[in-house]
Amino acid sequence: MKYKIVNKLVFEQAQVRSVADVQFNEEQLENGMKIVVSKADPTLALYLVEVDGQKKFEVRWDDSIEVFIGWFSAWENYTWCLSIADQEKEQEVNQQ
Repeated sequence: MKYKIVNKLVFEQAQVRSVADVQFNEEQLENGMKIVVSKADPTLALYLVEVDGQKKFEVRWDDSIEVFIGWFSAWENYTWCLSIADQEKEQEVNQQ
């Protein structure tokens, strides 16, 4: 696996049903709830956030953020970014 699941309950819930009932603590309301992080690049992560009272997913990588309403589009984007991060990591290793 090329990623680490940080919040298994939310990760599993997002795949099968709505995450509207997921409760955030104060810090998570402000910064989002990290769900998954890349093993190759720790700046690449998938978050659950609340925007105007609605739960959404954010794919964050370096200083880039993409917001998605649905799990499947967020996960597709995240796994695409993950493949790029893995290729970059592999190139770094090969250059050393």
